[in-house]
Amino acid sequence: MILLALETATSTCGVAVLDDDTVVAEAHLRRPRVHAERLTPLVEDVLDHADATPAALDAVAASMGPGSYTGLRIGVSTAKGWALSTDAAFVGVPTLAAYAAQLRPVAAPGDVVCALLDARRDEVYAGAYRRTTDGLDEHASPTALPVDDLPGWVGTVDGRLWLVGDGAPKSRAALGDAFTCTLIPADERPPSAGWVARCGRRQLAMHGPDDMATVEPLYVKDVHATPAPSPFD
Repeated sequence: MILLALETATSTCGVAVLDDDTVVAEAHLRRPRVHAERLTPLVEDVLDHADATPAALDAVAASMGPGSYTGLRIGVSTAKGWALSTDAAFVGVPTLAAYAAQLRPVAAPGDVVCALLDARRDEVYAGAYRRTTDGLDEHASPTALPVDDLPGWVGTVDGRLWLVGDGAPKSRAALGDAFTCTLIPADERPPSAGWVARCGRRQLAMHGPDDMATVEPLYVKDVHATPAPSPFD
């Protein structure tokens, strides 16, 4: 299987190509507001480095949120476009699950990995996943909530609580009194298109592709757009 994966839910603009179980090419830009301009050229470059033609794609995976409203719209629409144009399957991957999966190699069974993205003010986007012998299972459903509410949302943790993401530093104080925590700085472990690819392949094997006509990004919070001023006022 040749799978193309996109990660655009944060300031990371990332693309990866998975060949069976191996990420054979991957590239990321860690810069805000470049997704619209740079994503498609990045896809073309990564496919070229992977020696993969668009016609060879079997599936396209996209990070589905929560995260940046604009980034998600760009990433999901781009992924659907590549899937439609190449007749490839489409699979949407929860952003926080793919982020938490990066810690699967270091977390022990019973540990919980909490992926946290800054949602501004005192809120974070949060998803918690318990390490099992086979991988990660959802421990607490992805949501947006104030950092002070995190301990009750996390619930019981048998082992260590791992915190990863740009929302982790402001969440540590609220969680540190209730749990044994280890914080992984976001600049050391940023979001990765390669892990979106790995999670996408797993989802396809377990559940099959998503319906492109109905699947939508997981925004979690209501989108508040500011209308442009009328030129007639």
